[in-house]
Amino acid sequence: MQPPFPPLEDHRGTDHPIRAVSDATLPDLTPLSACLKKSGTNLTQAKPTGSSQLEAAGRPNGLAKGAAKYLFPEYKPAPKPEEAPDLEAIRAEAEALRLQAIQDAEHIREQARREGYQRGYEQGYADGEQYARQQSDEALQRTVETLRTQVEQVVQSLQAQYATYLQNAEAQMLELVLEVARKVVREELKLQPEHALAIVRDVLRRVQGFVPIRIRVNPLDLELIRQNRAALLYIVDGVEGIEIVEDRRVDPGGCIIETAQGVYDARIKTQLGELERVMREAA
Repeated sequence: MQPPFPPLEDHRGTDHPIRAVSDATLPDLTPLSACLKKSGTNLTQAKPTGSSQLEAAGRPNGLAKGAAKYLFPEYKPAPKPEEAPDLEAIRAEAEALRLQAIQDAEHIREQARREGYQRGYEQGYADGEQYARQQSDEALQRTVETLRTQVEQVVQSLQAQYATYLQNAEAQMLELVLEVARKVVREELKLQPEHALAIVRDVLRRVQGFVPIRIRVNPLDLELIRQNRAALLYIVDGVEGIEIVEDRRVDPGGCIIETAQGVYDARIKTQLGELERVMREAA
């Protein structure tokens, strides 16, 4: 099918300007009418020319409408081109997002640090308190053990000192008693010299029947013993074998009696020595 209108000459790029034609003869619309009949559109067969043709074309009849649809499709405005993005706004928004992310991350780190510090502090405090309590208990235990050991040592030392003191005191007391006894005996013998005769009599009663008998006395007691020779002989049944001699080894008031069966030491110092032995054994 031939196109209804010849193509317009392209004057672009030439020196011939394009002019609008207000009074021109329109082309034959018969082919267009045939096309419209096929599509069911009624077409008026009038063929106006000149301005009357333009006026008829401007009226909204079926031909104009069909021609408009055929010649001038429905106008659809071209989409507006998208505006170019605002780079500064994008950069500002990106910078704001970056700063916000940094701030959020710092906040998260700070919160985590505080929570970690708090947990660490609480755990550390608990551990420290437990450690301090353990150390305190151990130190207290060591102190108690040390004090107990020291007290035991002090008690043992006091007991030893007390025992030593008692021993020394007993020895001193015994020595004092013996010294007092010696002094008492000496003073008593000075005041009553006849005590020497009493000691000789006591020993002679133990050696009856043992002859001969020798009696050794201190020179101070010799005269007293000889004066009482008869009384001494009566004790031993009148045995004539009694000899009385002086001996400076014998303390005043004491005597030594010798017989064929043995020697009886009745000196004062010997008797005091025996008294000391008995007292020490009793202590």
